[in-house]
Amino acid sequence: MTSPIRKATMAALGADRRCWKEPATIDAETQMRRFGVAYRKVIRTPARTLSDLQDKARLVMLCNPKPDTIEGSLARDILAMKGGAE
Repeated sequence: MTSPIRKATMAALGADRRCWKEPATIDAETQMRRFGVAYRKVIRTPARTLSDLQDKARLVMLCNPKPDTIEGSLARDILAMKGGAE
């Protein structure tokens, strides 16, 4: 079963990719709005698993490309984590 965070993350990433491919018209604006809606849904939904947390981290890395910020550092750490408890 796909989590709501995973669905919204995939929608946001897809809309972001399409936004850059569309000409600077209404189509690109529509994709930007779709990205915003999906991004806000991810932010509002609490993460319950490590994969949900990693999906949130992917969006942080996409929206905040500065690697020297605390958010960027935390997102990199989360993405580097493995899912198994030993």
